[in-house]
Amino acid sequence: MHNANNRLPRISGLQFGTMVTAGYMAMGVFYFPRELVTSAGRDGIWGLWLDGLVTFILMALSFKMSRLVPNETFGQFSSQILSKPVGFLVGLFTIAYHMLLAIVMVVQFTWLMDNDFLPGIPTWAIKSSLMIASVYMAWFGAAALGRVLQTGYIPMVVLSMATIGLAGTLIRHPILLLPPGNIQLLPLLQGSYRQYFIFIGFEVSITLYPFMRQEERQAGERYAYGGLVVMMLILTAMYEVCMATYGPAYIPLLRWPIVTLMRTVEISGFFINKWGSLVIVLWTVAVLGFMAVRLWCTAHDLATLFFVHATSAYPYLLLPSALVIWVLAILVPNAAVSDYMTQTFLIPGGLLYLTLTPLLVLTVAFFRKKRVHQLRVSSEDPTTPGLK
Repeated sequence: MHNANNRLPRISGLQFGTMVTAGYMAMGVFYFPRELVTSAGRDGIWGLWLDGLVTFILMALSFKMSRLVPNETFGQFSSQILSKPVGFLVGLFTIAYHMLLAIVMVVQFTWLMDNDFLPGIPTWAIKSSLMIASVYMAWFGAAALGRVLQTGYIPMVVLSMATIGLAGTLIRHPILLLPPGNIQLLPLLQGSYRQYFIFIGFEVSITLYPFMRQEERQAGERYAYGGLVVMMLILTAMYEVCMATYGPAYIPLLRWPIVTLMRTVEISGFFINKWGSLVIVLWTVAVLGFMAVRLWCTAHDLATLFFVHATSAYPYLLLPSALVIWVLAILVPNAAVSDYMTQTFLIPGGLLYLTLTPLLVLTVAFFRKKRVHQLRVSSEDPTTPGLK
């Protein structure tokens, strides 16, 4: 069996929580909160909190599934619990999902840079730079990537929150800071669904879980939940300031609402006048983290799916994965097409995957407890070659 504990360096609980958060936090943040406000108006804040609750529940289901055989990769033990054909299909969908999310992220980020920051640079050059940097970050494995993300994310989050606080001085409608009490359920649910693409990337937790140190797994789960709480606090602050500044009628007209808000933040007399624009550029750290985590998970899941057990093969699987993502991202002409892909395929596919996969595996495992026990014992014994 493909025992993650014995074959690759393990990550700490904090690194696991950081990487899981990195796997989703950059997705869709540039559009935020346009989809919520377009569908739900002022009720959008309730839709955001509903998204957070749903993500918490799905994350708990995912961790419960991973604890069935915690030392074994999901692609291996799912085939043993369900069946090899079903496990193969689930693994194939997981890889395709990793790559589609990466493609959408590349298109979104490139479109933002091309329109607002680097209008004279060819889009293929921006995409190439993003892919090269992401491959480099993922090349040295999960442990090294986790340390890099720990170093880069904390300053980025602190500066972003400080900038949102400064943007609060621009508020023109303070009454809009209060959550509405007269909730319209159907628009709220529609807005919550359309905005959920911010969270659908946390499926990387399924791939990363067995690479966490055994004694830190409970702490790792808590850090992942903590990352979700921090993300919700940041998004809530962004939503409230954006809503109270622009109002529910103007936000749907903005292409990048939160980017527009932060770019208005200036500090007169400071050596960097366009402070908000600087912080937006620093969000490149979040995009690179998102891409690097996704590339590493894609390479690992490919190795698992096709029974590549050599540790040295993992980095080299990054190259064809990145090349495919780069080529397909170039074929997407603009962000409107990626929006269509997200709303039509990624959100429904992601919700189904994140809901049905843990429920299916946990249900079958309940009736195959002996088999699950055998798999757990086999994965914990380094001298056991595996069950056939």
